[in-house]
Amino acid sequence: MDPAKFKITPSVAPAEWIELVFERLYLYQTTSGPNANEAPIIDNTGPMGKTVVNNWEVYDGPGSDAKIIARAQGLHIQAGNWLCAFSLVFVNESFSGSTLQVMGITTEFEAEDEWAIVGGTGEFDMATGSVSKLLYEQRSDGNILELGIRALCPRGIRYPIIRIGPWGGNGGSQDIEDASMIKYLESVTITHSGSVVDSIQFDYVDITYQAQSAGPWGGSGGLQADTIHLDESELITQVSGTVGTYGGDTAVTSIMFVTSSLKTYGPWGLENGTPFTYTVQPCGGIVGFFARDGPYLTAIGVYVRQSSCLEI
Repeated sequence: MDPAKFKITPSVAPAEWIELVFERLYLYQTTSGPNANEAPIIDNTGPMGKTVVNNWEVYDGPGSDAKIIARAQGLHIQAGNWLCAFSLVFVNESFSGSTLQVMGITTEFEAEDEWAIVGGTGEFDMATGSVSKLLYEQRSDGNILELGIRALCPRGIRYPIIRIGPWGGNGGSQDIEDASMIKYLESVTITHSGSVVDSIQFDYVDITYQAQSAGPWGGSGGLQADTIHLDESELITQVSGTVGTYGGDTAVTSIMFVTSSLKTYGPWGLENGTPFTYTVQPCGGIVGFFARDGPYLTAIGVYVRQSSCLEI
């Protein structure tokens, strides 16, 4: 065996996961009639060997107005118990084309059992977990089974977020609840006048892929608002500005940003006072902010995630 072809490398990097919890799904197993969704291909009359292919429909409810969300496409084989092995292929808009690979033993289709999730594709890539099933309704042409899905899907390495700053004076503390939940930054909005930065607001996506918003932090004035819109792959790599006195208070008098695509935004406000600048190390990015506020934006700090340059 060529050792170069088989590499196993220990890793201590923290992983990021998403959890799937899909409850009260309903699988329609129709064994006979014009709408049958399974068919025997080996009809062995003995205790083992019978093989049936299935294309079961899975709905989001048991009623006539339920919508189909997936199809369980595969087979089940009589081998003492029934061995089920199928791909749960999602057809609803949110997860269309993604699959969960399911297999396990069924003692009786009317019994309460669990199947293993041994993989997945698309949104559910490399999923592991289980599917619980129990009989919801027994009908003359088959069964309706109630399913519950619990699974975890890895989303690569989750690099830690560090806190840098703040730059400015004292004031009311403004922060997000948990910076470790930030996935990536979507936009930053700065309100400003000719001489000072009035407020900052930003939008981000958290690690559960939910959109979140923070701010505005600072004063309620500002003659103009400017917004930076970022692509998912675009990062803010530098923040700079000045801190000075305005209206008798210490405030952020100007601010400017540079992104990974080498675009410059600002400076907004008046570059008057003590300068500050922070540049992220290569492959890292600013993913959020914290602040102190008063009549204006009194101080500004950043949350930074430092990634590996090898990450795609």
